[in-house]
Amino acid sequence: MPNPTVEISQSGRGGSINYREGDNTITFGWEFALPPALALIFGTEAKHWEHQHPWVAGRQKEIFELVAEEVIRQKAPGSDFESEPDTGSLTILMAAFAKRTGANKRAKASIAASRKQRDDTYDLEAIAGMTLREQKQLVETLTKRGEVNWRDVQALEAIDTPEARAAIDEASKDHLSIDTRLAAAEVMYKQGRLPDLDTFLARQIRQLSQPANGLQRALELARRNPSEKVKQALLWASYNTTECAPHCAGLLLTLMVVAKVPFDDKLKPMLQKLDLHNSYFDRKAAFDELCRLVKMELDTSQSD
Repeated sequence: MPNPTVEISQSGRGGSINYREGDNTITFGWEFALPPALALIFGTEAKHWEHQHPWVAGRQKEIFELVAEEVIRQKAPGSDFESEPDTGSLTILMAAFAKRTGANKRAKASIAASRKQRDDTYDLEAIAGMTLREQKQLVETLTKRGEVNWRDVQALEAIDTPEARAAIDEASKDHLSIDTRLAAAEVMYKQGRLPDLDTFLARQIRQLSQPANGLQRALELARRNPSEKVKQALLWASYNTTECAPHCAGLLLTLMVVAKVPFDDKLKPMLQKLDLHNSYFDRKAAFDELCRLVKMELDTSQSD
């Protein structure tokens, strides 16, 4: 893409703005406004953008922001802007009134608080309201640490740029965190970029070990996607000697309509025997009883 330029001309209380890329030009009109606005800029509405400017199809939001930022740099340093691509308008505002500045501050504050508390989600509404450049900077901030977590995945989903999607793809391959891999896979599935969620989910369920590393997310996804492949993975996880075994068995019992809740009072003693701290014989007897109740046999060929 040629380096764009923005040329501003004035005639009385208004004028025009020319956005140029090479030999192509988009013309905006502008006029001074009353506080808290400094100026109003008028461009092409979203519904007409592709037809009038096919050479920048899909880039209306980006160009609107470039124009606004260049107007601020040239004519109103310290100001901010609001962009409304649907109506084809931009409003140059005093910084104190700019929504985008508030969104940027709220997003950064929520990220800082979440990392400190380790349990809160980010302010996704604020992140979605950031400008493309602010979102790009946030993607770089979240990924440069080399350790994207499930909260970061949520933020990247809200941003949904090619860079954000690439970061989510990488998070689905995280070699340490099942929770992160599952969070990323769920987003990729919703975006239509992971056609076979069941296979991915089943693989993660078979790798469960510590409840803190993805158990809750895995069980919730399994509850919503109770395929035969997923049920077989839950049976494997019930057989595996980990702290997650009783929880996986409990969900399997509900999916097979043997119990209404994962830890039914009548079945709780059996589930407790599947815990990793019990003897081999207790766990084997409990697992055999589980297989009888759900009418399933363990498929060891799916143990990857």
